[in-house]
Amino acid sequence: MKLSAEDERFLEDISSLMAPWGWPRPVGRIYAYLLLRAAPATLDDIAEDLGVSKSNASVAARTLDHCGNARRHSEPGSKRIYYAVPENHGGPFAAKAELLGRLERQFDRQSTRALPAGVTHRFEELASFYARMREAMERVIESDQAEAAPLGRASGSA
Repeated sequence: MKLSAEDERFLEDISSLMAPWGWPRPVGRIYAYLLLRAAPATLDDIAEDLGVSKSNASVAARTLDHCGNARRHSEPGSKRIYYAVPENHGGPFAAKAELLGRLERQFDRQSTRALPAGVTHRFEELASFYARMREAMERVIESDQAEAAPLGRASGSA
């Protein structure tokens, strides 16, 4: 896939936007690259099109797969591994929602301790904040899955 100057800007912009999430630059660039592709990419495709080594492409692609931002699959009878952006966009955020739930429970437990009133109030506010964030993320993920389900059944029946 020949990348245009506009594609390159997109790759750089996405990698910069994902850096605060802890993604190294190559991971963000490969994610953006997969978003631009109409079809899944092999590690050879990724390495060649982005000018990176196959081992670097492999590490970054596995990171995306682990985070839920890419889906790894193979074809029967072939050793080639393909990567694509998953249809379900909520995958990486389900783990974040679970983490928010753990934070919520931790602050909720602390608010029952014999602590100064101001500290107890702070913990109650934090538990409530994390609960609202978790609930909002879960609603968005559930909505995305509900919207994708009819599309997945329609394309799978063709």
